[in-house]
Amino acid sequence: MVKSMNALLVEQGFIFYQVDNSTLDFRNESELNVNFLKKILNESNWRHEWQGRLLKIEDTLWNETEWLTLCAVRGRGRTEMCGYFDEENSVSLEMLDLYISGLVRQLNRLGCKTIISCDGEGERRPNIVFATVADMERAALLMAEVGLKHRVNTARKTLVILKEREEILGFASLLNGLPEKLNAISTEHIERVVFENVVEELLEIPGVSGYESVIRNHVMKKLAELTDEMTVDDYGNILAEVTFGKGSREPSLTIMLNGHLDVVDEIDVGREILKCGPVWISSTGILGADDRAGIGVILHTLKQLQRMEFRAPVKVKIAFTVEEEIGLCGARAVSAEFLEDVQAAFVVDRKGRGDIVTGTRGIDFCDELFGAMLALIGNLGDDENRWEPTLGGSSDTRIWAQQGIQSVNLSVGYQYEHTSREELNLDDAFATANLLKKVFLHLDLLNSALRGIRRAKPNTDECLRQNRRKAISAAS
Repeated sequence: MVKSMNALLVEQGFIFYQVDNSTLDFRNESELNVNFLKKILNESNWRHEWQGRLLKIEDTLWNETEWLTLCAVRGRGRTEMCGYFDEENSVSLEMLDLYISGLVRQLNRLGCKTIISCDGEGERRPNIVFATVADMERAALLMAEVGLKHRVNTARKTLVILKEREEILGFASLLNGLPEKLNAISTEHIERVVFENVVEELLEIPGVSGYESVIRNHVMKKLAELTDEMTVDDYGNILAEVTFGKGSREPSLTIMLNGHLDVVDEIDVGREILKCGPVWISSTGILGADDRAGIGVILHTLKQLQRMEFRAPVKVKIAFTVEEEIGLCGARAVSAEFLEDVQAAFVVDRKGRGDIVTGTRGIDFCDELFGAMLALIGNLGDDENRWEPTLGGSSDTRIWAQQGIQSVNLSVGYQYEHTSREELNLDDAFATANLLKKVFLHLDLLNSALRGIRRAKPNTDECLRQNRRKAISAAS
């Protein structure tokens, strides 16, 4: 595999800044580690020159296998000790195992002090021991945010990584995008940075209506570690579910999160995402925020739910539909069986900010009480983002409402969709993620609204349940 020189250096744990395409600045790296890098490069065929702590190198793409062979110097990682990284006590990369050095260095850079690490040497799980429980807990949060599955041993202040050692190299690059002095930065800020990375990645993937295979495969990889079950139906929709707060009790509440995989037009090859503060646009053609921003919000929400505690089990179903832009085709094909137990659906596919779309002309997506309760939950303790029920246009929400599900469509921050003027406000998109987080923090309020609706319309609910059962029976 060929990778950029930057990626390979980060994966081995080196700290540097890029001056230009061929020049790297290692002034913030220790002399010990600079000498280690010099030793590696002197054994290579790559053309390079040192000017003090500046490295000029002509080859921008390197073969990963060759690079790892060079880095596996005799005695590498024999102590498995790393201390911690600060001005007086720098991490010695030559003392760290080949496949975990980058991850360890990044965690230390980000304020999580480690004392021992091991990449497992291909015989056992990689693991990292931390100086304090607080360091371990912060590292666990970071690993969860970048999707690195792990197991916590609080007694030993250890994180066991549930990946093969070859699979963990790339996670150093993901952590490298996070700001320094993280211990002085709020957890919400960390989450925001990671959220932006997820959205940006989604915006780079093509998937016009009817040709969603690439984006579908990408999303499925993300979902694999966030859900209990996942399938692709005959129409191409991704259908998944996960239960939080697992116990002996069956979930009494099932919530569905929904966005669509397709974009209205092809994403121009070679385009750039231009950023002006929180507002992103495309250098040419559509941005693709409709509905890649919605997918990003849902993936972020599932990560958040993994860290939350629930007093009673709650089931979350996820429907990422295809061909929404050409007539809600994917949603229409979702089976009645999948929807049978869903009581509330949150679609994340509305322009602007602060809108809770509860219906369109002549069609109600939900009961008035349901929309009002969501606005109440969304506005709890939030003076900056105001959520209000409103009418809107067509979306997958219409299909779920026709099945008798209390459904809404939430603003996710894009504007001027379907045009080359399309833009995405990341502040607004992140506010939507926070709204969904609040919904799960206040499930008692949501349940009270659903119970009130059932009491007010018992006959209607029973009729809808019967229709769903008939549809399932006919399909089988």
